[in-house]
Amino acid sequence: MSTTTRLVILGAVRQFQPVHGYFLRRELLSWHVDEWANIQPGSIYNALRSLEKDGYVQEDGTTSEGRRPERTTYRVTPEGETEFLRMLRHALWNVETFDVKPAMALTSFMYALRRQEVMEALEHRIKEIDARISSNNYNVEDVRNSPSTPAYVREIFELSSARLRAEQTWSRELLGRLQDGEYTFAGE
Repeated sequence: MSTTTRLVILGAVRQFQPVHGYFLRRELLSWHVDEWANIQPGSIYNALRSLEKDGYVQEDGTTSEGRRPERTTYRVTPEGETEFLRMLRHALWNVETFDVKPAMALTSFMYALRRQEVMEALEHRIKEIDARISSNNYNVEDVRNSPSTPAYVREIFELSSARLRAEQTWSRELLGRLQDGEYTFAGE
């Protein structure tokens, strides 16, 4: 199971607990996680079992509505809370050059951290993105100078830089919204 899948499922259990898999499936599909995180509906149940095996979630009981079958509900364990915050902070403080999934996941759960930490991390992301774009520029130069690398390979780095610039713009705008008091964070 990918780190993003673990973060999303653990975060969703934390947000809605006690919660059963069918609710998570329905809710997460409304977030389009199947598109941006590549989490398929059936894998939600596998993720719950894996998180339970790892000690990050535990069964809370069973519920039944009307004639529907009983559903097992889950709750995050103290170890799961620690793991969730660790993974969330990793996604928040680290920029992925070619992968947008961690940024999407952190956006889904940033409320679990304090406003000040999220703002400081966004300022860090803005600077780190500058470094990633500079690195991509050197990669483009390497492609140009390589006698064996096809010239069109540079487009991988151009696309990555364009995506990073868009993420940087979003980070600046989000930082401004947070400075203006939008959203509610831990401790508020």
